[in-house]
Amino acid sequence: MRAACPGLFRGALILLVLATPAAAQPKPVLTPADFAKWESLGHTELSQDGRWIAYVVNRVDEDDELRWSGVGGDSVRVVPNGGNPAFSPDGRWLAYSIGLSRRELERRQSDGRPTHGQVGIVDLRSGRAVEVPRISSHAFSGDGRFIVLRGYANAAGNGRTTDIVVRALDTGVDVNFGNIVEYAWQDGGALLAMVVDAAGRVGNGVRLYDARSGAIRTLDSDTAEYRSLEWRKDADDLVVLRVLHDTTGGPDHAILAWRGLAGSRTSAFRLDPRRRGDMPPGQRIADLRNPGWSRDGATVFFGLRDRAAPAADTLPADTLRSDTLRADSAAPARRTEEPAGVEVWHAGDVDIIPEQKMRAGLESVRSRLTAWRLREDRVVALAHDLAEDVSLSDGGYALVLDGRPWDRERMFGPAYRDLHVVDVRTGERDLVAERVQFQAGISPGGRYVLYMRDGHWWTYDTQSGARTNITAGIGASFINLQNDHTIEEKPPYGHGGWTAGDRSVLLYDRYDIWDVRPDGSSARNLTGGAAERVRHRRAWLDPDDRVVDFGRGVYAALYGETTKKYGYARLRPDRPAERLLFIDANVSRLGRARDADIYVYRVEAFDRSPNWYVGGPRLADARQVTETNPFQSDYAWGRSELVSFRNTSGQDLQAALFYPADYETGRQYPLIVYFYEITSNTLHNYYVPSDRTAYNPTVFTQNGYFVLRPDIVYRERDPGVSAVEALVPAVEEVLRTGMVDRDRIGIIGHSWGAYQTAFAVTQTDLFSAAVAGAPLTNLISMYLSIFWNTGGTDARIFEIDQGRMGVPFWEDVESYIRNSPVFHIENMNTPLLVAFGDKDGAVEFNQGVELYNAARRAGKDMVLLVYEGENHSLARRPNQLDYHRRVNEWFGHYLKGEPAAAWITDGVRYRQGAR
Repeated sequence: MRAACPGLFRGALILLVLATPAAAQPKPVLTPADFAKWESLGHTELSQDGRWIAYVVNRVDEDDELRWSGVGGDSVRVVPNGGNPAFSPDGRWLAYSIGLSRRELERRQSDGRPTHGQVGIVDLRSGRAVEVPRISSHAFSGDGRFIVLRGYANAAGNGRTTDIVVRALDTGVDVNFGNIVEYAWQDGGALLAMVVDAAGRVGNGVRLYDARSGAIRTLDSDTAEYRSLEWRKDADDLVVLRVLHDTTGGPDHAILAWRGLAGSRTSAFRLDPRRRGDMPPGQRIADLRNPGWSRDGATVFFGLRDRAAPAADTLPADTLRSDTLRADSAAPARRTEEPAGVEVWHAGDVDIIPEQKMRAGLESVRSRLTAWRLREDRVVALAHDLAEDVSLSDGGYALVLDGRPWDRERMFGPAYRDLHVVDVRTGERDLVAERVQFQAGISPGGRYVLYMRDGHWWTYDTQSGARTNITAGIGASFINLQNDHTIEEKPPYGHGGWTAGDRSVLLYDRYDIWDVRPDGSSARNLTGGAAERVRHRRAWLDPDDRVVDFGRGVYAALYGETTKKYGYARLRPDRPAERLLFIDANVSRLGRARDADIYVYRVEAFDRSPNWYVGGPRLADARQVTETNPFQSDYAWGRSELVSFRNTSGQDLQAALFYPADYETGRQYPLIVYFYEITSNTLHNYYVPSDRTAYNPTVFTQNGYFVLRPDIVYRERDPGVSAVEALVPAVEEVLRTGMVDRDRIGIIGHSWGAYQTAFAVTQTDLFSAAVAGAPLTNLISMYLSIFWNTGGTDARIFEIDQGRMGVPFWEDVESYIRNSPVFHIENMNTPLLVAFGDKDGAVEFNQGVELYNAARRAGKDMVLLVYEGENHSLARRPNQLDYHRRVNEWFGHYLKGEPAAAWITDGVRYRQGAR
């Protein structure tokens, strides 16, 4: 019958297929080839009128681009390899740099060709764009009508000078200036100050160009060099340094200042230290601190440094040798011997030699802050020593922080300071408080100093000298009692700034913001977040805001401690906070247009690519104005979930759990535990997939793993034990869901997380594979090592910081041994992959070597990856790619049963090279 009716059955089959709904095709997971196109948001600018947004999109393959559009839904314009967007103050123009693709940049560098970029300028009204080649940077005038285009360094000027072009944006007319070292636009205007450094120094000087009128003025001219132009904010007052060449002991400077440069009556001032008797003897005006203005323009601030001692040109008599005698004289010639290559490390050093080396650059630019009162032409010393730090206010007072009396305490303990108030007009000092660990500085108006003592905020009144505990009667704790570091004083939660006139200060407790009078007479809770355990912190919308201005709108960033929700609320001085936005996503970076009530904020979640939203002051009406990674919907993706658990000490903790991209109900998956300290707050973080990051939750979930990020809290002198007491219960909580295979659990961490990883696998057999990047392994030897990236001692870190040990090891050897992985190596049954850079400046490379040798001696399964020339984190692209690959091969073999790479089973002989 089949032979007699072949077409009948064929047709019936076709009908059957057409009648049956097609099964949904599963979405694919990512492969490494897909990573390259993935996007993240870079530098973003909102125009001052709030009508336009420009943002850089960074790609994993480094072929970045600039995008810009109107916030009302206009089409998006794209500039390949664009960056550094800036809007003109009037909101009409957008300027941006245009660079080269990574591949083109590499080609030109290898060929020795120039890699110059260009600038693009867009008229936002018409959309017309122009590009100007060979431009290194750009800057709009304060009124937005002009732009400076800076070229590249002139070889004839020893690389110091450039040509600049000032373009009138309406007409496109250019004015060129050559041999420019520095330039600076006046705030809000069109005056351009320039430092000219001509060949042979003929014509050097400070010139002022009025871009509106085209007039050029020479403010000062000399064969000297000039540097450090500074305009007074929102004014037409200018200051500059002029180098004095006829000095010894280091470069000295005169200070030149002008007031009222935009008007017809300009006042000029000059401070020449050679012609004054009130300059401190043996000191010079420093070049590496720019002079600055007081808000009222009455004072110029500058730095003083000691003159260097003249270099010795002779050697002691006993260093002279007979062969130094000149043939035509009986007198010995002076010869310079090569100095000995020795350093003297003394046990009494407060700052050890490595730290002195690391800080040498900073120390070389430090100076004593000094005031020059223009009207009285008087110099007033504010800092008496290079070690003193000075904070200025607008009210004629400054705060001086002096840690010298407590130098020996900070060798292994907290850094304390004595606080002094100095009158900028007279230089008179008053002692505020001694041995202060935490302080919040001086109020903007200069009336109060705010500092912490005995767990409370105190103020010092610079007018009356009164010291007041302003939080004693509030009934809330303003210090972080959850901080589990072994320190004498707990740090404060912080503060949110001062209201106008120094009327009150915003102080934080665990959840709330309090408006507190500086005399302690009243305090008001503005937020009421404790009941729901929602943390409130002031959102700083403008870094230039000097005071809290409720009239313009003050916002608080919200974070649900138990829900992990984020959002914003609006604060009012006379009514409860108004919650505007509070969602299951990471909401951050609230900003405001300078000249309009337009706001921007960013939203992301683990499965929601970050994007900007723009709207009005109520925020909830904002609309999405960017779109990153729209192709994500073409792929399978995981999701995140909050897990609650209790550690073995009985504390309630949380963890973030991320699902595999290909998750199916009823199937069991392998799990990777990736942690540090508190990491449940990463629940709503978006992780761009990349093969240059070895610790990437998105990559792990795309590879079919659950990822668990549990919180760790610590008991004193038991950091490793505390970690295990949280890790095991967190994993057991997830195992109870049935979604994870108990025999396929991995653990991974870096630095402190790597230490806890290496320790955990010596305490429990729960984990089937482990990866530790730069772990601490022997707390005793690590205590005695140096944190080479800063030059400081690791002992201090162990006693009062992350180590949480509280005492040196010889006072509690048992605790140090109990928490050191290397001392428990015989109990390790988990295959462990360790990675180190051999130039690690945070965790001694020898920590990896110690564990490696211990594992070899004990016959344990461990592989040590050593990356040549790398520091604490891998910086070279080939090494990043290599480590990423090996981590995935390690877990792939031990957690998924994939065939082991040869380097896992056999290692790699030195002559073979890396494989």
